Amino acid sequence: FMLLVVAFIEQLQASTMATPTARSILLASPPGQFDLILEDIQSIAPKSLSEDVDVSALRAEWAATTGHAIVESSAAVDTTDESNGCINALRKAMDDYVNLKFSSPGVRAAHRVKQEDGGETITITTYAERIDLTNHSVGSWNACYTVNPSLGHISGSVSITAHTFENGGNVQLHSKEEKPKTNSECITSNDNADKQIWAKSIVKKVQAWEDKEVMDKLTDTYERMNNEYLKSLRRVMPITRTKMDWNVMAHRVRITLGEGHDKDKLKHQH
Repeated sequence: FMLLVVAFIEQLQASTMATPTARSILLASPPGQFDLILEDIQSIAPKSLSEDVDVSALRAEWAATTGHAIVESSAAVDTTDESNGCINALRKAMDDYVNLKFSSPGVRAAHRVKQEDGGETITITTYAERIDLTNHSVGSWNACYTVNPSLGHISGSVSITAHTFENGGNVQLHSKEEKPKTNSECITSNDNADKQIWAKSIVKKVQAWEDKEVMDKLTDTYERMNNEYLKSLRRVMPITRTKMDWNVMAHRVRITLGEGHDKDKLKHQH
């Protein structure tokens, strides 16, 4: 790991490699840390990097790729496609869903519903993030679904990122679940009440899939991680064949006794 870090630093300090290396690092920034990583890069990279890299464009690309741009633009009321009753009904249903599912303290969440393919399909995108740099923990949720109202199809995916860092440790989790195209309710009626019922059925399918195929699998992975995945990376027993005793006071006593023993040895040697 340290060799990898040194290699990145050397590439950033080299004028020919600074720009592509900085670009790749910034685009891989965890949630809420683009500007912090940018400051670190600028502190070790050549001064010419600021001229070679369009930071604003790069930040916009990172926000669009990760889904963060939806949170930034959520302050403005989306008035596009207002004449489409399906769009309006889905926006209302997604408002209720996001308020229900992403209401925990410290979580920022937003959604976007828009027409695609000349109005044949509708894209639903949800982004949520929780940035807690004080406790060295961040995470994000980015979901995107494509709905075809006339054919009754829905497909999509959910991407999850988690990052924890403390005392030199730096661990990231990336998980992506794909929802294959499945049947959903069609909508042929122009009645607004029918469209609201249809929209709620779509959101209900999204919620059911996210709860079962995403959250349940993620919970299972967390539970298995300690006993299966991480177990292969560490010793089951120390070399002494004695399990570690995490009693802090006992270790302090041993350290104190050890220091006293060392002093006695020095006295005898003199």
